Amino acid sequence: MSDSPSPRPSWFPIYLLSAAGFTILTTEFVIVGLLPPMARDLQVTVSQAGLLVTLFAFTVAIVGPPLTAWVSRFDRKRLFVATLLLFAVSNLIAALSPNIGVMAFARFIPAVMLPVFWSLASETAVNITGPAKSGKAIFMVSFGIVVATIFGIPIGTLISDAFGWRVAFWGARGPCPAQSRAATDLHAGGAPS
Repeated sequence: MSDSPSPRPSWFPIYLLSAAGFTILTTEFVIVGLLPPMARDLQVTVSQAGLLVTLFAFTVAIVGPPLTAWVSRFDRKRLFVATLLLFAVSNLIAALSPNIGVMAFARFIPAVMLPVFWSLASETAVNITGPAKSGKAIFMVSFGIVVATIFGIPIGTLISDAFGWRVAFWGARGPCPAQSRAATDLHAGGAPS
């Protein structure tokens, strides 16, 4: 048994996971503030556009658990990268949606991947910090949710009001490729996979 203390975990990767969580949650909920202009542009009623929120929620609830269990056998680094890139692609499709059907498809993609992301982020945070700091690590990752709720969603709505709802989705797309690169570096830098 060694008397040397265990190495202190690096919190930088946890902050990266929190930033990715901010982007993911902003993508999930920003649509609520964009419904009226989106409905006008896509030539549907606000209540019909609101069904996109319902589609997202039902997809997460029905597809998320079995998909998360199924993908757990795959390499975590690749799943992280794929998940973040799919969020980027879905926001790009949303920004370019010509009709409600394409927008529904654009909302379905992140809904499928949302539970996969959160399970990966939580597990990775615990693996980076170890069991003794797991609660703090999961809290820090989840802090991205709080920040997205307080800042991401309102900022997305302000962007929509100033520049149009498509720009809000375009902006939400932006961080995902950089975050997927950071996830690759995170795993390459020694985090367990």
